[in-house]
Amino acid sequence: MLDRTFDKIKNIHNLSELRFPVLFFGLALWVAAPILGNIPILLSVQLDLLKPRQRKEQLLSVNNILLILVAVSTAIYISSFDIFADTRIYLDIYDTINIKGIFDNEFVRDRYEFGLFLLLYPIHVLTNGSEYLCLLIFSLIVNFTVIFYISKNLSRKYYPTLLILVFSTFFYYSQVFYMRQFLSIMLVMMALVSMNSNWILFAVWSFLAIFSHLTAAIYIGICLASQVIFYCQQKLISNLNKSDRVVLYLVLLFIMSIFFYIAWSAYNNPQEIYQYANNIIDLLPERRLSSSIQGRVNAYDGRDTDLFEFNIFRIIATGITTIFMLVRRTKNLTPKLLSLNLIFVLSLMQIVFILITGFNQRIVYLYLVFYGFFFASGLNDKSEIKPFGLISLLTIFAAAANTFNLFTIQASMIDIKGWSFFDGQPLSASAYDYIVYFFQSI
Repeated sequence: MLDRTFDKIKNIHNLSELRFPVLFFGLALWVAAPILGNIPILLSVQLDLLKPRQRKEQLLSVNNILLILVAVSTAIYISSFDIFADTRIYLDIYDTINIKGIFDNEFVRDRYEFGLFLLLYPIHVLTNGSEYLCLLIFSLIVNFTVIFYISKNLSRKYYPTLLILVFSTFFYYSQVFYMRQFLSIMLVMMALVSMNSNWILFAVWSFLAIFSHLTAAIYIGICLASQVIFYCQQKLISNLNKSDRVVLYLVLLFIMSIFFYIAWSAYNNPQEIYQYANNIIDLLPERRLSSSIQGRVNAYDGRDTDLFEFNIFRIIATGITTIFMLVRRTKNLTPKLLSLNLIFVLSLMQIVFILITGFNQRIVYLYLVFYGFFFASGLNDKSEIKPFGLISLLTIFAAAANTFNLFTIQASMIDIKGWSFFDGQPLSASAYDYIVYFFQSI
């Protein structure tokens, strides 16, 4: 039987013919360890999408059922997270939110960040204040949004590959720890994928993102800037004569020179960046917020430099994403993809800033969590990239490296106090253990 199976594999003419062997392997692995089985299940969905399609996929298709299986099992896994530090703070607010309301907590009073608590209030009402169901439902909302809204709007044909990269990223599983910031950057991605199709949704998601975590304003500003760039390119630059374009390029060169001068000064004397930051923060109208940020800037001890060690996996991720940006045909860019490119460039600057100054790694959190979505620049169903074979190999290489890194981290969870899933042994939990854990927890 095995011989016949291998003979069929050797005689395949299209990658999509491997869909069922990969799916059966994925389901078998999913029964033994769902967090591992999710990766080949997503790969089987990708192989199915490579087939030429004559009709639109149905709502209750096999692929969507598999995606629901991935979303639910991942949510159960994430909800097994050890409750401590930030998670405990959020749950303490959640426990009294039906009495104090959405706006009576330190985050809203000091920073106006009410987005998370706007979500937690109906969860509290629906679950009668259950802390476990709070984490589970939060994760379900995140997973379903990431799978069915963000990824499918970024690439209808290659979204499973994007999901493989996202779901094999360790920081993705920190969603119930960094709840405010995770919700905020997810809303940023929701706004980004809506900007070409529905500006009302873009405004709604942007508003909620900024008032979930104020750092979202940077990314929303980039999305708006990309739209302005496209408008200027279509309405202004295309109509300029050669002499006007030369003047424009000289102005841009002057601006870039100032930028590189500031960057070089900060590199030679990292404390200068703190002084610049303090001067800007002084302009903030809310004194409690500005003093809080200034305290972090002035007293920061650089502890996150080790946490953000630039290992081989981040080098692979950054290098391959950069290649995707370079080979992408610029004339096929949309404001959505340009926004992704600009956010990626900003993320690289943030990474350098962290490594030089030792400042908090959370400023690059969007990239750490959703770096897989930056591959949409290459794996976009409307693109016409000529070296597609190279892109496919790079994607497979990045996905394999990323997945190996995830498995290595998960296997070492037993040695990490406080930051673990399923009592520090996440890879030993089977589908049966997931079911038992779910019913025991509720």
